[in-house]
Amino acid sequence: MSYENPDVPHAVNVARGSPVAEFLRLVAALLAVLLLCGAVLYLGGEHLARHVPFALEQRWVGDRVLGFEALVQRDADAGPEVEGYLQRLSDGLSATMRLPAGMHVRVHYADAGVPNAFATLGGHVVVTRGLLERMPSENALAMVLAHEIGHVRARDPIAALGGGASLALLLAAAGDDAGRLAPQVATLIQRGHSRVAERRADEAALEALERFYGHAGGAAEVFRRLARESPFDSRLPSMLATHPSDDERIARLEAAAEGWDATRQPLRPLALPSGGPRRPPSTAGRRGDP
Repeated sequence: MSYENPDVPHAVNVARGSPVAEFLRLVAALLAVLLLCGAVLYLGGEHLARHVPFALEQRWVGDRVLGFEALVQRDADAGPEVEGYLQRLSDGLSATMRLPAGMHVRVHYADAGVPNAFATLGGHVVVTRGLLERMPSENALAMVLAHEIGHVRARDPIAALGGGASLALLLAAAGDDAGRLAPQVATLIQRGHSRVAERRADEAALEALERFYGHAGGAAEVFRRLARESPFDSRLPSMLATHPSDDERIARLEAAAEGWDATRQPLRPLALPSGGPRRPPSTAGRRGDP
């Protein structure tokens, strides 16, 4: 019996394309799957967190501003009076925003030069001295406060925390050290809001201004001023981070104030107590750039 080696095709088990290209496609597919899983977990965590009773969230947080306790320590000279003014304005706006029963927003004044305001867990809202110093009118301040109250009403802070916690569980299941994410929790609470949530908070704020003042004039002024400044201190979440673009937001706020008569309905000046943050020259009664 004779035996001859068969003629084997040389293309067997050889990639038709470039091995590098095949590897890159595999990596891209893997990343896509991981991103999809992460997105599903994050959105699922957000959804479930919004159903946590607000009373339970408040009891858990109490009077603490989690992650920012040192920031909101009161200025013995001006802090209590400034906080009182901010709280009264917030209460007035909240009354027009139809908050769910038992939901109350508490405003804190932070003696920090970074211009910022944000909502966090338990219905706490923080406003910094740097922001108040740049406020052209009470109407502009009301826009910012009502925006943050809108986040509280929509349960955005706890939703962002729920989404972040879901991602931490995914990393823990994958063998990563979820504890390393702990310093990022506070940042997730502030910056985790999607652009959809930001637009929704803006719309809620504009509705509150219409009910509270009878118009939405002056709402865009502070955002113009902030947009012209250099990037803010990275130690605090920026009001403009993850938000709609400056031009887009300002255009929407201006459109909401269309028809406002500055002569007949002048902007209200800030009623900051003596010793409070120094404010720039008022633009009350004027339209245009501050």
